[in-house]
Amino acid sequence: MSDRRYRDRNRRERSEQTAYSFTPTITNNDNTVTQAIKTEDVPGISTKYLSIPFLRRPNKFNTDAILKNLTDYPGHFVIGIIGKQGVGKSTILSHFTEDPQHAFPSQNTEQFLYQGHKTDGIDMYITPERAILLDTEPIQSWTILDNVLRNGSLGGIHPDLWLEMESLYDIIFMMSVCNIILVVNDGPEIDVDVLRLIQRAEMLKFCIPDFPLLVGQHDMHHYPDVVFVCNKCHVSDFTWRNYTDLQAILTSFFEKSQLKTRGLVSLGDVLPLYKTDQNEEPNLFFLPQQDDIDSLQDLISALRDQVVAGPRRPGKKGQVSEKDWFRNAMKTYEVVRKSEYIMEYLQVVRKLRDS
Repeated sequence: MSDRRYRDRNRRERSEQTAYSFTPTITNNDNTVTQAIKTEDVPGISTKYLSIPFLRRPNKFNTDAILKNLTDYPGHFVIGIIGKQGVGKSTILSHFTEDPQHAFPSQNTEQFLYQGHKTDGIDMYITPERAILLDTEPIQSWTILDNVLRNGSLGGIHPDLWLEMESLYDIIFMMSVCNIILVVNDGPEIDVDVLRLIQRAEMLKFCIPDFPLLVGQHDMHHYPDVVFVCNKCHVSDFTWRNYTDLQAILTSFFEKSQLKTRGLVSLGDVLPLYKTDQNEEPNLFFLPQQDDIDSLQDLISALRDQVVAGPRRPGKKGQVSEKDWFRNAMKTYEVVRKSEYIMEYLQVVRKLRDS
């Protein structure tokens, strides 16, 4: 069965259910369903909508709190998001939840200039459909570098190279543990630097197993679906020309890639103007600015529906429970950080920059 037919069938099956049969939920008196998240009380905020700290520097997982919210039932589905500072990662991922106001912390430009980046490390949220959402700190962010310079050490690495390597480590980890990754861009012009960073991360992911704790079942060539989201687009940016030009760029960049960059998401499924003749077009989606709230909510809902309907992994690995996925994710993080292949790349780059 082709990937396209599998995705279409999976999408139809997903549309017939709103949650897995084993989803732990809480029903209130008003018959609304909310997420059964076990978090500590925070004054003035409804804790049932708060994300859970997943990973904090230096390399510290919030193991106890995470395991309390994961299940032993078969199956897992993980959606991650990456992008530079201020592109709207947390806002987009919050709209994948039932309460966007309290899911992931976000900030405006003024707050960023005063406080620095908002998301520190990785935050996790579990939807009623048992989709695990991972919100990451910004890649190539100078505020992250500034924090480390003030409070830690770069290990003798030049600051620019340290920042690049940290971004690569984060992307490689997300590629290894996520079913789907959203790559968010500010506006309708794809950031070529981010695309090149993704290409390098794909190259360096070589020899990173998908489930390192499953002895004898390692797949070194597992790669996630990748969706490119152009956020904060003006009305004038929503043109056929912009859309097809960006599709051509993505097709050229990832023509020989093992990343699954086609056939999952289509803006043409929502707005007929953007329909193309391609059987499996690049995963590209436009979102408007936040002041166009009605259009934003409609389009984010459409994006969410297409992403959540994405294919689960087939076979035994698709039946790995959420708790076992997390245990493997912790081991994967260690494997990525200690990868000899990545260390060799670092040494080569250091020599080239020092020469």
